[in-house]
Amino acid sequence: MSIRFSEEGPAFPETLVDALLAGEVVFLCGAGVSAPQLPGFGDLVQQCFDRLNLKQSRSELASSEAGRFEEVLGSLSRRIVNPRDMTRALVDLLQAPKPPDFTNHTTILRLSRYIDNNPLIVTTNFDTMLEKALHHADNIVNVQKLSFAGQDLPAPGSADFRGIIHLHGRIADDAIGLHQTPLVVTSADYGDAYMRSGWASRFLFDLCRCKTVVLVGYSAGDAPVRYFLNVLEADRERFPDLRPVYALDAVEARDAPDARWEALAVEPICYEKTLDLRTGRLGHRALWEDLGQLADLVERPRSTRQALAKMILSQPCGSSTQAERDKICWLFKSKNDLASIAINSIQDSAWIDFFLERKLWNGDQSSWILAAWLTLDFESRDRYLLALKWMKTFGKSLANEIANRVDNASGLPDLWIRAWRLLAANPPSSGRLEAEHQIYTLQARLSSAVVLHTDLLAAVDLITPVLRLEGARAFPPEQERVQMPKQISDLIRPTFDLRDSGGSTELVDALLAQPQQAKIMKLATAKLRDFLALCIDCGALEADYDSTDSAVPSVEPHAQNEHHDGPILLVNILARLLPQVAKTDVDMARQIVGEWRLMPGMLAVRLWLHAHRNAAIFTADEAISGLNALSLAQFWQVKRELLLVIRERAAQASQTLVRALEQRVLSEGEKYFERYSVDKGQIDWRSHARDSDVWLRLKMLEAAGVLSDTGTQELSAILKRRGYLDRDVEERDFFRSYSSGVRTIVGDAKPIISVASDQRLEIAQAVIQSFDIEKRMGWSAYCIGDPEGAFDTLRNAPLDEMNAPLWNDLIGALTFPPSTSNGTTSELITRFFQRLEHAEPAFLAIVIERLATLYAFTPRPTSNSVSTWWQRLFLIANGQGTEPLELGGQLYEDAISSPSGRLAEALLSDIQAAQKAFGAVTESHLRSMENVVHAKGKQGAFARAIFVNSLSFVVAVANDKICSYLDDALGQTTDEGQGLRAVLVNQPRTSRSVSSKFSAHILRGLLEVETSNHQTKAAAAKIIAPALSIIREDSDFEAWGINLADVAHTLRSCSAALRESVVELLTQWIAEIEGDPAEAWRTSISPLLESVWPRERVLRESTLTGPFANLAIKSGDAFPEALVQLLPYVTQVQGAGRVFALERSECPEKFPRETLTLLWRLYGPGSTHNLYGVPKLLDRLILAEPTIELDRRLQSLDYRAERYE
Repeated sequence: MSIRFSEEGPAFPETLVDALLAGEVVFLCGAGVSAPQLPGFGDLVQQCFDRLNLKQSRSELASSEAGRFEEVLGSLSRRIVNPRDMTRALVDLLQAPKPPDFTNHTTILRLSRYIDNNPLIVTTNFDTMLEKALHHADNIVNVQKLSFAGQDLPAPGSADFRGIIHLHGRIADDAIGLHQTPLVVTSADYGDAYMRSGWASRFLFDLCRCKTVVLVGYSAGDAPVRYFLNVLEADRERFPDLRPVYALDAVEARDAPDARWEALAVEPICYEKTLDLRTGRLGHRALWEDLGQLADLVERPRSTRQALAKMILSQPCGSSTQAERDKICWLFKSKNDLASIAINSIQDSAWIDFFLERKLWNGDQSSWILAAWLTLDFESRDRYLLALKWMKTFGKSLANEIANRVDNASGLPDLWIRAWRLLAANPPSSGRLEAEHQIYTLQARLSSAVVLHTDLLAAVDLITPVLRLEGARAFPPEQERVQMPKQISDLIRPTFDLRDSGGSTELVDALLAQPQQAKIMKLATAKLRDFLALCIDCGALEADYDSTDSAVPSVEPHAQNEHHDGPILLVNILARLLPQVAKTDVDMARQIVGEWRLMPGMLAVRLWLHAHRNAAIFTADEAISGLNALSLAQFWQVKRELLLVIRERAAQASQTLVRALEQRVLSEGEKYFERYSVDKGQIDWRSHARDSDVWLRLKMLEAAGVLSDTGTQELSAILKRRGYLDRDVEERDFFRSYSSGVRTIVGDAKPIISVASDQRLEIAQAVIQSFDIEKRMGWSAYCIGDPEGAFDTLRNAPLDEMNAPLWNDLIGALTFPPSTSNGTTSELITRFFQRLEHAEPAFLAIVIERLATLYAFTPRPTSNSVSTWWQRLFLIANGQGTEPLELGGQLYEDAISSPSGRLAEALLSDIQAAQKAFGAVTESHLRSMENVVHAKGKQGAFARAIFVNSLSFVVAVANDKICSYLDDALGQTTDEGQGLRAVLVNQPRTSRSVSSKFSAHILRGLLEVETSNHQTKAAAAKIIAPALSIIREDSDFEAWGINLADVAHTLRSCSAALRESVVELLTQWIAEIEGDPAEAWRTSISPLLESVWPRERVLRESTLTGPFANLAIKSGDAFPEALVQLLPYVTQVQGAGRVFALERSECPEKFPRETLTLLWRLYGPGSTHNLYGVPKLLDRLILAEPTIELDRRLQSLDYRAERYE
């Protein structure tokens, strides 16, 4: 990570900045610091010759051109009469200009200081500009006490180590009292300072052991650099405590640093030269301006860091640069002083996610920072939803922080107080594993001889659902700005889940086996009361809404309860305990049932009704009186429990109560359903629903044998109106929704089939709006079973929005007819398209998704009228997504399910058929292809993705214009361009024709592969297939458009995921290449890797250890030589990671020594692997070669490994 202050400026490594703040950095200054006021070494040499009226000899010119200026001066000193003339000339040339500009020097003085603030600078310059700058800036009179030169240098790390240290000597400066010292200018001087006497080398070596060194004002070929750093690099191998050395290096472009720095083992910090408007030349403005900002930071770290953090965090995260995000990482990582800045500056929550992803805050710190930020605006819906999201990660710690702030908030509206307190009071529960452990422990306790009250309470608590809060569905965008939440359901969507549904069921059985059943029933009733109260608090239970009702299909155990969670077990255990408690204490049972009646919600009412089925607790009259006392909503909303009470208890009840009940059934239905409104244009379904519910209740009275004549007449009238109800009551009728186990819902088409054909449209419009999924899918079932009849029903219906759902179901049935279809579907499809001939575009837009699918899956002979629809459908489809593509997933997967993608596939299929039939592609087809490649927006991108996925075929049939446009689309820098390149490289086929024509896009797309998945191997094949073909001389560069240099560059620059897939692909192919694996390794894989695999140590990734080890193992008899080549790329295994290929191979027996070498590299000292499986491999090695047991590596592995036999 690095810190940059400008686009052109240097990227300072964070470790360097930290060292600067700690006073652990020394700047080593070269001639560039004083430029252009004083000459650099090369200009100084030339001006010296000019002053002495001399010209350079041929050998001196050669040395000058090579940058070895000390050799030039050495030669000059030897060929002039008085070498002191040369020294005097140099001194004269290095006098400070008048007036001097100390800007650069002052910046260095601000940066390069010891922790006690004394200046600490090392320079190879002879001039005294730094001393003058120190005298000018700090007003230091006795500068001579802080200036050192020649061999009179303070020892690095000593108490006196400070000041401006002239490593190569210093000229005199009478103005500030400095005398001249011997100068290191010639090659002989350098030889003595760095080699024979070596005092300069020793000084710099000691300096690098105690300080981080930054070179400024040098180029890589300068004499001090060459003499010093080559020696230092040799010492670095022996002395690992040497600090890093950095070099500030000017480059023409950011990606072109001086490669010679890398050869000198120096980390270059590059910056770009910028145009100097005064001189018109490229200069170093970016360096010195950014060093000045760095000095501001070093001098005033607190205020500068605060201002920097505030400036960056105040803007949206998405608009920040990488450099700014790097600064944030440095500012906050392992530091706690800027939390308040982050809390008050951040407006864009993406910054919070950035902090959490980078782990810039620790867990406890994160919770209070998040709470502080969230509660800056208690009435922000966005912040509340973010709190819900972050609660899943931070749980109770965040909940506690939020709770404290809510309690201290003032003036907050009641709705928001409720919302925040709900959130804080209901953090996500412990994980499922912890719940499983708790259930296991309680089961053991409940089966023991001693069962405490706390055990029963804990068990009942575990079968009680816990609240999980999710954000409510967002408002439409146009309402978001003006509409504030008015009720709790505008903010949250509550759900209730068991902590472990599987284990909880077993816990219920353990509770039912306990003797204290009345106590358990009281505890469960109390939990039910708390649960319903919580439902009211969170909006799950309101006057006109009760989510708990649908959560429990049956209050008693029933097959329909399977796959339901929530309060199901709590309610079921109450229903199962009730008869047991009633056997021993009826009064207790009635008391508890009475408590249920006082609880809110339909769930409690249903439990209460279920209790009235029990004749041991309630008389029949009490049961029917209870039904008559229900509210209007309760009477008509409850199904199963109410119906069973009627069927089971009405026969024994008084006639007066039964007649009152029947009258209620006959008279209240219309009143109940009038509460529901019908939208304009919607079919009025209320009479159907009223008849269905009245029919069901009358059938219960009939089953009990108490239906009156009046009731019988009404029942007959209903059957006459609704012929589909002329049947017996089925089990499914007792439920609002019914599932017949794990099966496909096919829909109930009886209501449509049983009416006259002229009524089917009205019935179909009604049933598709039913709450019953079987009924709602009735029209779909009818379309599948009788597509002709369905088409006849719709043939004269308006082609409008209200009928579009019916047309959609018919289209689906025609697209995928059942295997038992009678073969008339093709003719029906033709008539179907004829019916839609005059449809308006607005209607076609509604059904275009299914219509495009129907077109794609329908056989289309050229003469068929259906085939003429393509242009029209594609125009409609393309109009559905005119906005630019925004990548949110896999482009091809989205494309194949889109209407334009389906149509593009259909077009390619038609072209293939025409080519096969007529031997050529028609002009009409080519025009259609042009429509695809020119289509705008998201749907156009989907269509082009289909073309790119079949690019080898497209290239074979398309003209140059089409290929050119596809080439342009693949080269875009937009989301579409990136997505199309991903399709190109991820397609399973590797075609030479495509590779040669679109090689640039393939190479670019490979560099964009980021994550490893099942498609990454296909991408890897795009470069490995050409490379292997070239290595094996099966083809050349022209055939693929990709050469070995391209492959090498791609492997060096691509993601680790792609490199991993390349090795995995080679491991797969080594067994498929002609010859045995050993031959494949020697003739193909080994030379390929030797030619293209990156050798940089930084690219030796741990993720490649397993794949490379497997590749070596798969090389068969070439394993020893493969291991020699691949071992440098194999790293130690950390954590889990067995090499199963080695365990399954014959390598331990054939090559025991080499196998041990591999095991030592994988699991040797430093590996954190538990060595599971290694002992068996070691035993196999000893069995193959007994003397290997004496190998210390084997002994070490055997000692560390745990044996489980």
